[in-house]
Amino acid sequence: MNANLSYIKKLTVLATKTLFKCYLLAILSTVLYLIVGYLLLRSNADGAFFSMNGSVQTVGKFLWLTGLILLPILLFLFSNKYVFSTVAGKVVEERQDDLIIPALDKVLLVFQSNQPDLVQNAGDYTFAKLKLINEVKNTKIENPWIKRIVVFGLNKISFDSLDLDNNNNFYDIVKSKFIAVLEMLTEADNRPFWICIAIQWLIILFVWFAGSDASLVSG
Repeated sequence: MNANLSYIKKLTVLATKTLFKCYLLAILSTVLYLIVGYLLLRSNADGAFFSMNGSVQTVGKFLWLTGLILLPILLFLFSNKYVFSTVAGKVVEERQDDLIIPALDKVLLVFQSNQPDLVQNAGDYTFAKLKLINEVKNTKIENPWIKRIVVFGLNKISFDSLDLDNNNNFYDIVKSKFIAVLEMLTEADNRPFWICIAIQWLIILFVWFAGSDASLVSG
């Protein structure tokens, strides 16, 4: 029990540090995006923020406002996704055999005893997976990170015609596919986060060029 609590604490510290770094960078980038964009748009419109001198500047303002609303939300979502992937990847590498798989086995055992004849066709497979995910959420898995990983893995499982044609056992299929899904968690991908940051500053560049072009035309 103490070892499990210690490991939960270790994962929580890792998640907190990673999330803090992502949030800090996202907030700094967004604040600068707001200030620089606002100043550029005011400068382009000769001090009147709600005045535009041309269609290109209008497009620039529209992009800036859209980015101001949408991109912070995406940064928040991608930050949380990256944190989960980072923690999940660490657990998969370190404790897959003694924490994740036993937790899945526990849920499958309980589920199988309650629903022995549930799976007979493709529709039953999908329905059974949804009930299995709900079973995980209601099962007392002490480590919240393990519970989230199990739910994530089950959500990613998809069945195809080969599963049905071979008349494979539902629980064997779930376990084998779940283990395959865990391979996806070994490397956390933060590219979507950095793409959002890049888009913010590409919009700023567009606004700046739009103002430069307008100045050259008026000059």
